[in-house]
Amino acid sequence: MENRMKNSEIPLGMGGSLIVTVLVVLCLIIFAALSFTTAYSDYKLSLRAQEITEDYYRIHGLAEEKLSEISDVLYGIKGMDTDIAEKLKRVEGLFIEGELDELSAWYEVLGSKNQKITVSLNILFEESKDSYYYEITSWNLSNIELPVYEEEYIELWEGFN
Repeated sequence: MENRMKNSEIPLGMGGSLIVTVLVVLCLIIFAALSFTTAYSDYKLSLRAQEITEDYYRIHGLAEEKLSEISDVLYGIKGMDTDIAEKLKRVEGLFIEGELDELSAWYEVLGSKNQKITVSLNILFEESKDSYYYEITSWNLSNIELPVYEEEYIELWEGFN
């Protein structure tokens, strides 16, 4: 009977190494899934950054084109012209403020990815060249719509009274 018992016993070392192997494979599968998820998230983020960058360069180019239009209008005016505001109003989207001596203008170029460029100019007259020129006072990139955050009031426990 003792001989029978010895033959039917399973060696203990076999089960332990099988459990370790299963745990290692399970850990590798979990790490593979986590790295795939991270890589996919990075891919989506890079696509979003690419879209925003393309939109920025597009609206930057449009802002430069509008500045070129303004420059062409100013170049066409010779001498001190009292009609300068009327001539500048022909440029679409240009807003003009002030009087002849202190004329300022600004315009906005809107993008499709919640961003805009706002350009502010001072229109000046140079007597030595007898012509007008512009001076850029600001060139700002900003969001069109800012996110709205709800105010949350958290009541803190002040202890026993």
